[in-house]
Amino acid sequence: MNRITRRTTIAAAAGLLAAPALRAQTAAWPNRDLRLVCPFPPGGTTDVVARLIAAAMRDRLGRNVVVENQPGAGSTLAAGRFAREADDHALFLSQIASHAIGPALFRNLAYDPETDFRAVTLVVTVPNVWVANPRRVPGGDLRAFLRDAKAKPGERNFASAGNGTSTHLTGELINQLAGVRVQHVPYRGAGPAMTAVIGGEVDSLIDNLPTALPQIQNGNVVALAVTSRERLPDLPNVPAVSELGAEFNLAGFEAEAWFGLHAHRSASDAVVARMAEVAQAALNDPAVRQQLAARGTTPRGGPPADYAALVTRERQRWFEVVRQGNVQAD
Repeated sequence: MNRITRRTTIAAAAGLLAAPALRAQTAAWPNRDLRLVCPFPPGGTTDVVARLIAAAMRDRLGRNVVVENQPGAGSTLAAGRFAREADDHALFLSQIASHAIGPALFRNLAYDPETDFRAVTLVVTVPNVWVANPRRVPGGDLRAFLRDAKAKPGERNFASAGNGTSTHLTGELINQLAGVRVQHVPYRGAGPAMTAVIGGEVDSLIDNLPTALPQIQNGNVVALAVTSRERLPDLPNVPAVSELGAEFNLAGFEAEAWFGLHAHRSASDAVVARMAEVAQAALNDPAVRQQLAARGTTPRGGPPADYAALVTRERQRWFEVVRQGNVQAD
């Protein structure tokens, strides 16, 4: 037997010996209730997603999945706390703030998004929508708005929920790609920012779809564009930013918030695989998908490796946006 064949045979035998142990470990898990850490307060989109996925996983595991709200510092406090507590019965509702933008903005975080967590699955994506006061942006035409911004740098503006938020950085990315300067006006939360747009204090606002949609539907603001790659079923007549195409270097543009599940680094391969299996089963349930979609989110899923790759790409992307724009957090 040559060396390569012998090595292959040994590896195969090792795999056969390990398989029963992995199956036994998976079968023993979970042996107590689980925690799902949600790094935002109750009532918002993040909390709603957490509670829906927790209930669906509970039904499939036969164990409670208790949502723990731990708000603060744009999710980075909860992420740091989670990283310090080894627990293979805990899940973290990771998102663009904790695992992509936070690491780009803050150099001294109490966690490493790559090494302190193990990716489980992508749960949902959430598109942003660019809305405007109809009196300040007549016709709701984003192309005309950006042309005006290019001709008069800094005179047009957009609000966001705050410096360093995903909606702020979405606007900054559009500025960088399109070669325009729409002035950013930060507010302390999406609610105050929307009030400012409705009152005519600012021209426009980039916001998450779930919170902006009611104001669009009742006519308080006009939707200029969505940041998903294609138009959305909820707003079929509203163009995607990508439709602006070559004139503004925005062909193929896409920028969405996302929520997923991460386990602690101490969780074994078998436990992570079981978590992913249960989460995927929950996301395949038509009732769960309908409830998530009704809240303006797009149900996703997929294997741990795919979510890990997405998080890495997003962290690299937003790091470059932060660097080029010299973005500072509040």
